[in-house]
Amino acid sequence: MVLENARFPEITSFSSLIRFALELENRAISFFEGSISTFPNLAALPLLCEAHVKRYQVLERTRRQKLNEMILEPIHELNREDYLVENVAIEGAPLQDVMKALINLEETSARFYADSAKIAKSLLAEASRIFQKLARENEENIQKLRAIAP
Repeated sequence: MVLENARFPEITSFSSLIRFALELENRAISFFEGSISTFPNLAALPLLCEAHVKRYQVLERTRRQKLNEMILEPIHELNREDYLVENVAIEGAPLQDVMKALINLEETSARFYADSAKIAKSLLAEASRIFQKLARENEENIQKLRAIAP
């Protein structure tokens, strides 16, 4: 499975920031699902995948319920290219390469959410708290993946 970056929007407004976050979580879900089928003996992978599914749901719910007033707020501080994750073919890849790519995905997500939290703080405190929480979860995921990486 090769994952494309074309679906990641440019980050020009708070709405596109949320869409980028949703796509990042969608990417993580797809990546973990591919890793689970390739390495079914790694028990941590389904748990991490499920955590990303829940994160997607939190972002979607937040977008629907709480962010309507901020949706068009312009954002100039984030560059889409800084948060894209590498395309990786999971099927047939060695475990070491897949773990490296998963860790990179989590590190990139952590940086994206930490940076987004700073921007969101001036716009909407609740969104900032959510992004901070997601960044902390990414840091925890990195440690879990490093623990099972060869």
